[in-house]
Amino acid sequence: MPSLAIIRSQIESRLPGALSLYIPPEPEMLKTGIKALDLKTGGIPKSGLTQICACPETSSGKTTLLLSAIAAVTRRQEFCALVDASDSLDPASAKAAGVNLERLLWVRCEHKSSMRSLEQAFKAADIIVQNGGFGLIAVDLGNIEERAVRKVPLATWFRFARVIEKMPAALVFLLTHPVAQSCAALTLHLSSEGVLWRGPGHVSHAVFLSSLGYEVEIGPARMRKPVRSASGLFAAKSVWA
Repeated sequence: MPSLAIIRSQIESRLPGALSLYIPPEPEMLKTGIKALDLKTGGIPKSGLTQICACPETSSGKTTLLLSAIAAVTRRQEFCALVDASDSLDPASAKAAGVNLERLLWVRCEHKSSMRSLEQAFKAADIIVQNGGFGLIAVDLGNIEERAVRKVPLATWFRFARVIEKMPAALVFLLTHPVAQSCAALTLHLSSEGVLWRGPGHVSHAVFLSSLGYEVEIGPARMRKPVRSASGLFAAKSVWA
Protein backbone atom coordinates (compact mmCIF):
# COMPACT_ATOMS: atom_id res chain seq x y z
CA MET A 1 0.00 0.00 0.00
CA PRO A 2 1.59 3.31 -1.08
CA SER A 3 2.42 5.78 1.63
CA LEU A 4 0.74 9.16 2.01
CA ALA A 5 3.91 10.88 0.76
CA ILE A 6 3.89 8.82 -2.44
CA ILE A 7 0.19 9.50 -3.05
CA ARG A 8 0.76 13.21 -2.50
CA SER A 9 3.73 13.17 -4.88
CA GLN A 10 1.68 11.44 -7.58
CA ILE A 11 -1.17 13.93 -7.25
CA GLU A 12 1.19 16.94 -7.29
CA SER A 13 2.95 15.59 -10.40
CA ARG A 14 -0.34 15.45 -12.29
CA LEU A 15 -2.02 18.49 -10.71
CA PRO A 16 0.65 20.97 -9.56
CA GLY A 17 -0.47 22.95 -6.53
CA ALA A 18 -3.61 20.85 -6.01
CA LEU A 19 -2.75 20.11 -2.38
CA SER A 20 -1.14 23.45 -1.56
CA LEU A 21 -2.84 25.74 0.93
CA TYR A 22 -4.38 28.72 -0.86
CA ILE A 23 -3.90 32.00 0.98
CA PRO A 24 -5.92 34.80 -0.61
CA PRO A 25 -4.13 38.13 -1.05
CA GLU A 26 -4.86 40.97 1.33
CA PRO A 27 -7.73 43.03 -0.13
CA GLU A 28 -7.12 46.58 -1.23
CA MET A 29 -8.96 48.95 1.09
CA LEU A 30 -11.10 51.90 0.10
CA LYS A 31 -10.81 54.77 2.58
CA THR A 32 -14.13 56.07 3.89
CA GLY A 33 -12.88 59.53 4.86
CA ILE A 34 -13.89 58.85 8.49
CA LYS A 35 -10.49 58.87 10.20
CA ALA A 36 -11.49 56.97 13.34
CA LEU A 37 -13.04 54.18 11.29
CA ASP A 38 -10.25 54.01 8.70
CA LEU A 39 -7.69 53.65 11.50
CA LYS A 40 -9.55 50.65 12.91
CA THR A 41 -10.42 48.80 9.69
CA GLY A 42 -8.18 50.32 7.04
CA GLY A 43 -11.36 51.28 5.20
CA ILE A 44 -13.86 49.22 3.22
CA PRO A 45 -12.47 46.22 1.33
CA LYS A 46 -12.48 46.30 -2.44
CA SER A 47 -13.48 43.07 -4.17
CA GLY A 48 -15.66 42.37 -1.15
CA LEU A 49 -19.19 42.78 0.18
CA THR A 50 -19.60 45.08 3.20
CA GLN A 51 -22.68 45.31 5.43
CA ILE A 52 -23.37 48.61 7.21
CA CYS A 53 -26.14 47.96 9.72
CA ALA A 54 -28.08 50.58 11.67
CA CYS A 55 -31.49 51.08 13.22
CA PRO A 56 -33.64 53.27 10.90
CA GLU A 57 -35.49 54.98 13.77
CA THR A 58 -32.48 56.93 15.08
CA SER A 59 -29.63 58.99 13.64
CA SER A 60 -26.95 56.32 13.45
CA GLY A 61 -24.42 57.85 11.06
CA LYS A 62 -24.95 55.44 8.16
CA THR A 63 -25.76 58.26 5.73
CA THR A 64 -22.73 60.23 6.94
CA LEU A 65 -20.51 57.19 6.41
CA LEU A 66 -21.96 56.40 2.99
CA LEU A 67 -21.68 59.95 1.66
CA SER A 68 -18.16 60.30 3.03
CA ALA A 69 -17.08 57.11 1.23
CA ILE A 70 -18.74 58.18 -2.03
CA ALA A 71 -17.10 61.62 -1.76
CA ALA A 72 -13.69 60.01 -1.24
CA VAL A 73 -14.12 57.87 -4.36
CA THR A 74 -15.44 60.65 -6.60
CA ARG A 75 -12.57 62.91 -5.52
CA ARG A 76 -10.27 60.36 -7.13
CA GLN A 77 -12.22 60.87 -10.37
CA GLU A 78 -13.82 57.42 -10.09
CA PHE A 79 -17.50 56.68 -10.61
CA CYS A 80 -19.91 55.48 -7.92
CA ALA A 81 -23.35 53.89 -8.13
CA LEU A 82 -26.09 54.17 -5.50
CA VAL A 83 -29.18 51.98 -5.68
CA ASP A 84 -31.65 53.83 -3.47
CA ALA A 85 -34.43 51.39 -2.55
CA SER A 86 -36.53 53.96 -0.68
CA ASP A 87 -35.62 57.07 -2.72
CA SER A 88 -34.18 58.75 0.38
CA LEU A 89 -31.01 60.43 -0.91
CA ASP A 90 -30.90 64.23 -0.64
CA PRO A 91 -28.67 65.46 -3.50
CA ALA A 92 -28.05 68.79 -1.75
CA SER A 93 -26.72 67.01 1.35
CA ALA A 94 -24.61 64.73 -0.82
CA LYS A 95 -23.07 67.69 -2.60
CA ALA A 96 -22.42 69.45 0.72
CA ALA A 97 -20.62 66.29 1.90
CA GLY A 98 -18.23 66.57 -1.02
CA VAL A 99 -19.85 64.14 -3.47
CA ASN A 100 -19.25 64.93 -7.13
CA LEU A 101 -22.78 64.30 -8.40
CA GLU A 102 -21.56 64.15 -11.99
CA ARG A 103 -19.74 60.94 -11.08
CA LEU A 104 -22.64 59.35 -9.20
CA LEU A 105 -25.19 57.03 -10.82
CA TRP A 106 -28.33 57.33 -8.69
CA VAL A 107 -30.91 54.58 -9.21
CA ARG A 108 -34.19 55.51 -7.52
CA CYS A 109 -36.75 52.88 -6.50
CA GLU A 110 -40.17 54.40 -5.94
CA HIS A 111 -42.47 51.46 -5.17
CA LYS A 112 -44.56 51.81 -2.00
CA SER A 113 -44.31 48.08 -1.32
CA SER A 114 -41.11 47.02 0.47
CA MET A 115 -40.99 43.76 -1.45
CA ARG A 116 -41.35 45.50 -4.83
CA SER A 117 -38.71 48.08 -3.91
CA LEU A 118 -36.41 45.32 -2.71
CA GLU A 119 -36.91 43.35 -5.91
CA GLN A 120 -36.23 46.42 -8.05
CA ALA A 121 -33.13 47.31 -6.02
CA PHE A 122 -31.60 43.85 -6.40
CA LYS A 123 -32.28 43.78 -10.13
CA ALA A 124 -30.60 47.18 -10.54
CA ALA A 125 -27.65 46.15 -8.35
CA ASP A 126 -27.21 42.96 -10.34
CA ILE A 127 -27.03 44.88 -13.63
CA ILE A 128 -24.54 47.40 -12.20
CA VAL A 129 -22.28 44.77 -10.65
CA GLN A 130 -22.26 42.65 -13.79
CA ASN A 131 -21.30 45.62 -15.99
CA GLY A 132 -18.66 47.13 -13.68
CA GLY A 133 -16.90 50.44 -14.19
CA PHE A 134 -17.53 51.75 -10.65
CA GLY A 135 -15.14 52.17 -7.73
CA LEU A 136 -17.97 51.89 -5.19
CA ILE A 137 -21.41 50.32 -5.58
CA ALA A 138 -23.82 50.99 -2.71
CA VAL A 139 -27.29 49.54 -2.20
CA ASP A 140 -29.33 51.41 0.41
CA LEU A 141 -31.86 49.06 2.01
CA GLY A 142 -31.74 50.91 5.33
CA ASN A 143 -35.43 51.84 5.26
CA ILE A 144 -36.71 48.50 3.96
CA GLU A 145 -38.48 46.33 6.54
CA GLU A 146 -36.23 43.76 8.15
CA ARG A 147 -38.66 40.90 7.52
CA ALA A 148 -38.58 41.63 3.79
CA VAL A 149 -34.77 41.69 3.62
CA ARG A 150 -34.50 38.46 5.62
CA LYS A 151 -36.47 36.69 2.87
CA VAL A 152 -33.58 37.23 0.45
CA PRO A 153 -31.99 33.77 -0.08
CA LEU A 154 -28.43 33.28 1.12
CA ALA A 155 -27.60 32.15 -2.41
CA THR A 156 -28.26 35.71 -3.61
CA TRP A 157 -25.73 37.18 -1.18
CA PHE A 158 -23.27 34.44 -2.11
CA ARG A 159 -23.60 35.25 -5.81
CA PHE A 160 -23.00 38.98 -5.21
CA ALA A 161 -19.94 38.17 -3.09
CA ARG A 162 -18.49 35.86 -5.75
CA VAL A 163 -19.01 38.33 -8.61
CA ILE A 164 -17.52 41.31 -6.73
CA GLU A 165 -14.45 39.23 -5.77
CA LYS A 166 -13.31 39.51 -9.40
CA MET A 167 -13.77 43.27 -9.59
CA PRO A 168 -11.69 46.23 -8.29
CA ALA A 169 -14.74 47.72 -6.60
CA ALA A 170 -16.33 47.82 -3.15
CA LEU A 171 -19.90 46.57 -2.79
CA VAL A 172 -21.73 48.07 0.20
CA PHE A 173 -25.21 47.25 1.50
CA LEU A 174 -26.94 49.51 4.04
CA LEU A 175 -29.24 47.37 6.18
CA THR A 176 -31.14 47.37 9.46
CA HIS A 177 -29.59 44.05 10.51
CA PRO A 178 -26.79 41.82 9.16
CA VAL A 179 -28.16 39.18 6.79
CA ALA A 180 -25.30 38.29 4.41
CA GLN A 181 -23.61 36.15 7.08
CA SER A 182 -20.30 34.65 5.90
CA CYS A 183 -20.72 36.23 2.45
CA ALA A 184 -19.74 39.60 3.93
CA ALA A 185 -16.07 40.60 3.96
CA LEU A 186 -16.82 43.22 6.63
CA THR A 187 -19.79 44.06 8.85
CA LEU A 188 -20.22 47.41 10.63
CA HIS A 189 -22.89 48.06 13.26
CA LEU A 190 -23.63 51.76 13.80
CA SER A 191 -25.51 53.34 16.68
CA SER A 192 -25.98 56.84 18.05
CA GLU A 193 -23.83 57.78 21.04
CA GLY A 194 -24.79 61.37 21.74
CA VAL A 195 -25.15 64.93 20.52
CA LEU A 196 -22.60 67.68 21.16
CA TRP A 197 -23.68 71.32 21.30
CA ARG A 198 -21.79 74.59 21.25
CA GLY A 199 -22.72 78.03 22.48
CA PRO A 200 -23.84 79.49 25.83
CA GLY A 201 -26.02 77.01 27.62
CA HIS A 202 -28.07 79.67 29.40
CA VAL A 203 -29.48 81.03 26.10
CA SER A 204 -31.44 78.27 24.38
CA HIS A 205 -31.73 79.90 20.96
CA ALA A 206 -27.96 80.53 20.87
CA VAL A 207 -27.03 76.84 21.21
CA PHE A 208 -26.00 75.16 17.97
CA LEU A 209 -25.47 71.56 16.98
CA SER A 210 -21.70 70.99 16.89
CA SER A 211 -21.40 67.30 16.03
CA LEU A 212 -23.00 63.90 16.46
CA GLY A 213 -21.26 61.04 18.20
CA TYR A 214 -21.55 57.47 16.91
CA GLU A 215 -20.42 54.08 18.10
CA VAL A 216 -19.15 51.55 15.59
CA GLU A 217 -18.98 47.82 16.27
CA ILE A 218 -16.82 45.99 13.76
CA GLY A 219 -17.78 42.39 13.22
CA PRO A 220 -15.42 39.54 12.36
CA ALA A 221 -14.06 40.18 8.86
CA ARG A 222 -13.73 37.50 6.18
CA MET A 223 -10.12 38.49 5.49
CA ARG A 224 -6.77 36.80 5.91
CA LYS A 225 -5.97 39.02 8.90
CA PRO A 226 -8.62 39.98 11.48
CA VAL A 227 -9.19 43.65 12.11
CA ARG A 228 -6.51 44.76 14.59
CA SER A 229 -6.15 41.08 15.59
CA ALA A 230 -9.51 41.33 17.35
CA SER A 231 -11.79 38.35 17.80
CA GLY A 232 -15.54 38.80 18.02
CA LEU A 233 -16.93 42.30 18.28
CA PHE A 234 -15.30 45.40 19.64
CA ALA A 235 -16.36 49.03 19.84
CA ALA A 236 -14.63 51.99 18.26
CA LYS A 237 -15.98 55.19 19.70
CA SER A 238 -15.53 58.41 17.81
CA VAL A 239 -17.12 61.74 17.02
CA TRP A 240 -17.85 62.54 13.39
CA ALA A 241 -18.46 66.20 12.78
